[in-house]
Amino acid sequence: MSARFLRGCYNVVFETIIKRLYRGSLNHRNLLTLPLNFLANFSIIFIWLMIFKNAGLIPLDIRPTIHSKAAFYLDNYMFGDYWGEMYQQFGKTSYRPWTIFSSIIFSTLFLLLLPLAIWYYIYYVKKLDYNFMEWNDHIFHFSDRSNPKRLRTLCIPFLLPFVALVFLNIMHVFAKQTEENFSNWKDFVAWFSYVILHLTSPILTAVYLYVFHPPGVLKCFALSLGIQNIMGVTTHLLLPMAPPWFVHMYGIMDTEHVNYTQEGYAAGLTRVDKQLGTHLNTAGFHMSPIVFGAVPSVHSAMAFQCFLFLVTRSATYKSRMGSGTSPFRKETERTLISKYSEEPEITGSSNLPLQLRGEDELELRTLGLEQSNTSSSEELRPTADRCDTPGTLAIYYLHDPEFCTRWYFSIFNRAILPRLLGILFLLWQWWSTMYLDHHYRFDLFIGVLYALFVHILINHYVLQPKVLQPWLTIRLQQMPDTRNEGRTMGMRVFQDTKMEWFFDPLA
Repeated sequence: MSARFLRGCYNVVFETIIKRLYRGSLNHRNLLTLPLNFLANFSIIFIWLMIFKNAGLIPLDIRPTIHSKAAFYLDNYMFGDYWGEMYQQFGKTSYRPWTIFSSIIFSTLFLLLLPLAIWYYIYYVKKLDYNFMEWNDHIFHFSDRSNPKRLRTLCIPFLLPFVALVFLNIMHVFAKQTEENFSNWKDFVAWFSYVILHLTSPILTAVYLYVFHPPGVLKCFALSLGIQNIMGVTTHLLLPMAPPWFVHMYGIMDTEHVNYTQEGYAAGLTRVDKQLGTHLNTAGFHMSPIVFGAVPSVHSAMAFQCFLFLVTRSATYKSRMGSGTSPFRKETERTLISKYSEEPEITGSSNLPLQLRGEDELELRTLGLEQSNTSSSEELRPTADRCDTPGTLAIYYLHDPEFCTRWYFSIFNRAILPRLLGILFLLWQWWSTMYLDHHYRFDLFIGVLYALFVHILINHYVLQPKVLQPWLTIRLQQMPDTRNEGRTMGMRVFQDTKMEWFFDPLA
């Protein structure tokens, strides 16, 4: 009897979990419309794949001139010749000091002083009083009023190119193309990142965004990947440049092999083939339709786009948790935050950033307009008769205070894990591509710029005004949640359980 009872309980729990996952994942869609929705969101990525796959069909007589020396020179003069590449190609040591000097000038003027000047102009001259990259920075990341001049607004996006240059040079040191630096374990580590993680990391990032973040964020991620990759393959076709393995194999002065009939080469991946006794990598790169598509590096662009979404969208938990006698308790369907601001009902998805005027007081105002002085606030107790009050941010969860003070809680409280994984994967990918001799630092850096440009574009015109802003107005109960999109996928699956807060970016 006991075994039958336990089996019955197990079946009930299992069926409940499956139903929650099914309903939470589909959310008013079915098994037919969900794949169609997925195909629509990722259609632009499929367009990029089709362009890349069929690039070999372009007639040779209309293709542009191949610039086999450009990436080599740009890499050394923009980043510094720390490997002695110029000496290997020309037999002269006099080039190296000039490359280091030019790289210092480039990084100082264009990657440090110019971005600082733009940042100063935006926040001090134009006196922008909100984070233009994250309109509701104080709500997603902090519990108090966000200072638009804080370090966060300076790092993202203004100093990212400079920081990228610094870390590219650091990874470059460990990727030197010498026999002494090559080893079997390094080959496998680089292969795993360059091949396996390049394919799986965007998928894993997409799953994370779908489970932990508002509906529509995943669509913006797919749109960003698709646009940047189409820009990248277009650059490959219109401005072809040689990869580093070509220069190392044939020399910088070679002209015989600079043509569109040249076969691709797996470079450092051939060492993996020898160790495994296969020819998968070698055969795959021999059939590459774009041999001289080195700039920009799509590997770098995709890794950097994953990094941007993991870092910017990973919301720190705001400690909106009260103490209670039980580990988790709800006095209503949603217990309420202790302060609120009464505002007129808002319809549509206009550019209305949420602002904090008090410690937890929320208000809506239009970008560029003076802040309204008509809103008022009062203390609000978490009772059932105030659940429908417009302007109330329903994200106040009650947790065991002992849990909130444990050391591992800070990992989730500061969103350390997704940010750390995003940073480590990016650095790993940069090192792998240089170690395998597939890309220069210049190639990787241009991929960073492509990804950053597209991210800023999508963030400003789609993500902030058309995804996050409407979602926040729904959470403030100022727009009706007719499609149950006021919750993330994880919140829908774990609704009314003690794990729901974990999937709430506003908790």
